[in-house]
This record gives sequence, C-alpha cells and structure tokens, in this order.
Amino acid sequence: MDVGGVGAGVSVGNGGGEFASTRGGVTVGGNQVFLGDWETGDFSQWGVCQSKLVNGGCGGVGRGNANMTITDAPDVRQGQHAARFTVKPGDVPNFGGGERSEVQSSAPGALVHEGDERWYEWSVQYPQDMPDVKGRFFIILQWHSAEGSPPLAIDLSKGTVDIGGDGVRSAPRRTIGPIRRGEWVDYVLHVKFSQNKDAGFVEAWENGRQTVQRTNRATMVDGENYLKQGIYRSTSSSGTVNLTMDGLRVTAP
Repeated sequence: MDVGGVGAGVSVGNGGGEFASTRGGVTVGGNQVFLGDWETGDFSQWGVCQSKLVNGGCGGVGRGNANMTITDAPDVRQGQHAARFTVKPGDVPNFGGGERSEVQSSAPGALVHEGDERWYEWSVQYPQDMPDVKGRFFIILQWHSAEGSPPLAIDLSKGTVDIGGDGVRSAPRRTIGPIRRGEWVDYVLHVKFSQNKDAGFVEAWENGRQTVQRTNRATMVDGENYLKQGIYRSTSSSGTVNLTMDGLRVTAP
C-alpha cells in the first residue's frame, strides 16, 4: 500500500506547513506505528532526552535548551515544527560516551523485535557551514540494543550519509547519498529486523530515488532494538554542528 510521505502531494509557499514531499513516490507500510514529527511543539513524543544538559524524561524539556530546541515554520520541512540538535566540542553527558544531543523512544511502535519489518521516513537539513566529519563515528539515527554499539545506524562519514552500525561488524556499509549542505533531504529506510544475516535486510531512498538496493545483513544482535534520533559523535570530532530534523514517521505492513 502506498501511503506516501508526510504531506505527500500537498505544497504551499515558503511559509512552512505542508510540502510536496519527495518521499511521496516511495511505497511504505500501511500502518503507522510511531510518530516523532515534533508537531506537538515540544519533545513530548519522545521518552528520553540526552545531552550535556539533560539525561531524563523529555516531558520536562519543553521546547528545549541549548543542545536541542524546537524550531517553527518557516524553518521546517513539514507541518509547523521541527527540532534542531546542536553539539559542540566537549558536549559529553555526565554518564560519558561521545558528544551527544539525542532523543530516544522505547514506545511500542518504536521498539522492534526479531522478524519485524518497518519503514522509516524522516528529513534532515544540513547546515551550509557544516564542518567536515572527523572522528570514528557521527550518528544521526540509530537502532540500539541493550548494550554495546548500535547494530544499525545512519552514520555520517567523510562526505556521505551511510547505513552502518558497528554493533554488527561484519555488516556491509552502504551509502545513501552525499551530505547536502544547506539543503533539506528526505529519506526513507526499509528494514527487516533479524539477527540472521540472511533474513535481515536494508534498502533506502534519498529524495524519492532508491540509492541503496535491498541488501541482506544482520540488523540486530539481541531480541530488541529501541530508536534514537539526533547527534551522537566521537569526541575526536571538531566544530559545532546544528542539524534540523523533521517528519519522522514509522510504518509497518
């Protein structure tokens, strides 16, 4: 069933609101199971917010802080609101790890288990002055297991947006497209979740065009993955980065 993308087939001028989505030609699941599109005007669609400034429930974050904030039309891709994530050198939470500004959900529609099939639609605006990516990792979307590195992630590398995930070291890495500085970019990722490398798969679209053909790989390392979105990067990264994200929607068959 082709349910298109957020705002598919609708367009208005530069005043924000709906847009003629370049996801609209991609066939996705017929059942919406999770929505993290910021249209509540705050961070309440997500369960946990993590940055140098907060590590806890998103309900108390409101419209944000210096690391994550809600932006309003016209600085959005769809609807009336988007979220801007900001990380600068040293933005490491008190629990350690890398520099981060992320949201997380373990809601039933955001959790996945062995054999689940999902489509993920979301949009990213890369800043015009975004510095070159340095360091071992720069993750903007991840499916995390109970511990260790994520078995599946959308990872920025030197100039490209890739399907990776160090939690599965033998998995092939695939490039969705370039980092398009100064542009809104629409993505769709289709995933079959499995610990079996022959049963799991990924495929992806950038701006309505399929750029990653179906590729078999393990997409889990244990029985469950939860969802995270934002910025999580290596402490060896450099420069301040602002990424604006909008319209995340998860569908199932």
